[in-house]
Amino acid sequence: MESQTRIARLERLLALNKRIVAEEDIGRLLELALEAAMSFIDADRGFVLLREPDASVRVRAARNLDRDTVRSKHFGPSRHIADLVLRDGEAVLSDNVAADERFAGSDSLTEMAVKAVMCIPIRSREQVVGAIYLDKRRAVGGFGAEDLRLLQDVGDVAAVAVEMRRLVRRLEVQGDELLRAKDELERLTLALQEDVAAKSVEIARAGRDLDAMTRALGRRYSFQNIVGRSPVMQRIFDVLNQVIEYPVPVLITGESGTGKELIARALHHGGPRAERPFMAINCAAIPENLLESELFGYKRGAFTGANTDKEGLFRAARDGTVFLDEIGEMPLALQTKLLRVLQEKEVRPIGGRESEPIAARIVAATNRSLGHEVKAGRFREDLYYRLNVVEVRVPPLRERLEDVPVLAEHFLAQFSAEMGLPARRFGPDAMRALMTAPWPGNVRQLENAVKSSAILSRGDVIGVADLRLPASAPAPPVEPPVAGPPHPRAAASPAVAGANVAAPPHGIATRDDWEQHEKTSILDALVRSQWNKTRAAKLLGFSRRNLYRKLERYGIEGGED
Repeated sequence: MESQTRIARLERLLALNKRIVAEEDIGRLLELALEAAMSFIDADRGFVLLREPDASVRVRAARNLDRDTVRSKHFGPSRHIADLVLRDGEAVLSDNVAADERFAGSDSLTEMAVKAVMCIPIRSREQVVGAIYLDKRRAVGGFGAEDLRLLQDVGDVAAVAVEMRRLVRRLEVQGDELLRAKDELERLTLALQEDVAAKSVEIARAGRDLDAMTRALGRRYSFQNIVGRSPVMQRIFDVLNQVIEYPVPVLITGESGTGKELIARALHHGGPRAERPFMAINCAAIPENLLESELFGYKRGAFTGANTDKEGLFRAARDGTVFLDEIGEMPLALQTKLLRVLQEKEVRPIGGRESEPIAARIVAATNRSLGHEVKAGRFREDLYYRLNVVEVRVPPLRERLEDVPVLAEHFLAQFSAEMGLPARRFGPDAMRALMTAPWPGNVRQLENAVKSSAILSRGDVIGVADLRLPASAPAPPVEPPVAGPPHPRAAASPAVAGANVAAPPHGIATRDDWEQHEKTSILDALVRSQWNKTRAAKLLGFSRRNLYRKLERYGIEGGED
């Protein structure tokens, strides 16, 4: 008989399990579990408490209890019993409430005519997630141990079902989140791919621009593009070409405005250090205390305000070039430290304990006579010899007047292109005025004069009235007549300072025009002097040495001295 009862209970539990498993809603499956329990056990009333994921507890299913009863004070004792079971995890069974000491003083149970109660915890993985409460109001037939076991079996089935539904729900939520994350990842990936593609295009364009700028920079500072066709400039280029591969110090001397820094940059960009930094500093423009830190750098805490390390020019240049402009203005104290850098090929930052090796090439420039400065005690002799391994003297413009036309044309074309100005050219009178001006500010002054003339000129041809010449410039000379029979007029070449320079005739506006005129004038003078070079030089106003150089330049041979 007992075995038959057990089999019948198992069959009912199996049927209940099938019904619950097929139900997806947790509230509905709890109602099914409560309905089955009351049917199995023959209870009058019942309800199910469930702990929600947010930790709140509420009634999820009820039988023979309406909402008003659940909300009334009479429901309190029953809810209290269920809350205790939910909290402690211990089942409660009483087949006679009136005689049970645990319920002494519970008038509400008595008023509601509750005769027997039973409440079991719903456990999920050793955690109490809810409780099933049943009671009877009839005087005959309470709850027994077998009823408690059966209710616990129902509770286990409900616990598994609740856990499965919650797990499925979590998986669904996680699946939705994964889908959203996947969609967002795909969106971000697509955006990133588009951004990478755009950046790649920008990088490629920037690389091309950088290559073009590097090539342009190299062209700008290459010897071939430094404007100067005079013999003295050609000799400078020859010297630079010989020294460019060797990391020896170079001293560039010359008056202000002659282009010393341009020569230094050409020396850097035209050689093997072109890809390395070119670090320039004007020794006359920075106070002594700042100049030291700019050159050698400093360590953090070396002095007040030194909040971070500073690299300094020598270390920042790496194995590039350090250009020390106006080196003659450097204070004696710093000259001593610079000498050590040149001797030891290492530099110690201010506040540092260790020296660091350097490989930068040193190029210095000055408009002073360092030899005179040494004699006056203002420049260290040993430093002078260290810097003056190779000296390049850049001549003033008055010593290479034959470069004036080509320089003026170059500056005019360059500035017009940069400013978007229409193409202009110098008229013959303007070119004569440029060639006879003194230019105490040298090439820099000539460049500025050309720029102002390009701006102020209203026509395509710049006339002498458009020029902004130095205040001491003489008026353009008038061509002197040449005695003798008619022939092409001889004109002196403006090759050296102090030569008896005759102004070129009208119609000469370019360097090629001038060279052709000069060559014709030399040939004419040789013919008139019966190819006696000494007399031809006098007719032209040249020195013999200058005439010989011109003859070699134009490939004119023959004649006697």
